[in-house]
Amino acid sequence: PWVVKEWNHKDSFKLVKNDNYWNKDNIKIDEMNIKIVDKVETRTNLLKTGKLDGSAIQAKDLPEFQDLATREQYHLQDMVDMPDYSVFYMEFNQFNNKYTMNENIRKALMLAMDRTSFVEKINLGDRPALALIPESFPGLNKSFREENGMELIKDNDKETAKQLLAKGLQELGLKQLPAIDMVIEDTDIAQKIAVKFQQDWKEIGVTVNLVPVPWGEKLRRLKAGEFAIAANGWGPDYMDPMTFLDLFQTGNGNNYGKFSNAQYDKLINDARVEKDPAKRMKMFYEAEKILIDKAAVAPQYFRISHWVFKDYLTGVVNRGAGPTTDFYWADIDMDAKEAQAQK
Repeated sequence: PWVVKEWNHKDSFKLVKNDNYWNKDNIKIDEMNIKIVDKVETRTNLLKTGKLDGSAIQAKDLPEFQDLATREQYHLQDMVDMPDYSVFYMEFNQFNNKYTMNENIRKALMLAMDRTSFVEKINLGDRPALALIPESFPGLNKSFREENGMELIKDNDKETAKQLLAKGLQELGLKQLPAIDMVIEDTDIAQKIAVKFQQDWKEIGVTVNLVPVPWGEKLRRLKAGEFAIAANGWGPDYMDPMTFLDLFQTGNGNNYGKFSNAQYDKLINDARVEKDPAKRMKMFYEAEKILIDKAAVAPQYFRISHWVFKDYLTGVVNRGAGPTTDFYWADIDMDAKEAQAQK
């Protein structure tokens, strides 16, 4: 419905209505200016001062925007809270780092993570990920989590983590694990998240050095295997468990840690051609359990998205998959917007 008229790298897009679109007469928004604002404080200030008509709300600002008085003060609609079906996880190098190639070391790191306190104190509103596939994501008849177990990982199990660490060190012929690096993005949010889990690992005797880099450099390092641990994540392309599980097949381009398991690969290949929905879903259940049992990755959290829009902007649709924010049916009362700007 719109075409890109302007693009300023890492700053903004301008979209204008496409005069050749078949349904253009029912598209109410003639022009959209989309701002790219990484700093949470800046984004919140732009929203409050009327420079933005809507915005995602980050964890630390949730209490403020959940307050009715705040929303009335800034002429905001009720907040939209919904799972976007994204899972964030720690990915382990399993092909050229001898420490994270060790299954017991990976399991120790996975079990040491305190996800519950993380979502209670840092990423407010999100959910602890104690499996790979997010809560509410559809399974066969219920959610996938209801069908395959809400928790496949015991959260914050530092005693078992210490035992597994000791076992892994013995297998490697070491008394102490040398410091290992974790590659993360160089954003404020990414660093706050990483520091929390860095502290968890320190409690079991593992030193993890954080390596914050721009996204492009992070991707280069992932592809080159220049990491022991990397903060990563995935959101669904479509509403089927395959969108998450085929990521970790041998040879998948997004399998940066190069996890490889013949039984897992067979389950995913068989699921691709299985016509019986129940048998196919059972293959997915088994595949997810292999990922967790082998500590292919260490899930961190399931994201819950939070959005607010000005009261003069209506009809915006938010989804968990596909275009997360859709303005196809949106309309804007420019008179009301201008009246608020003059106050």
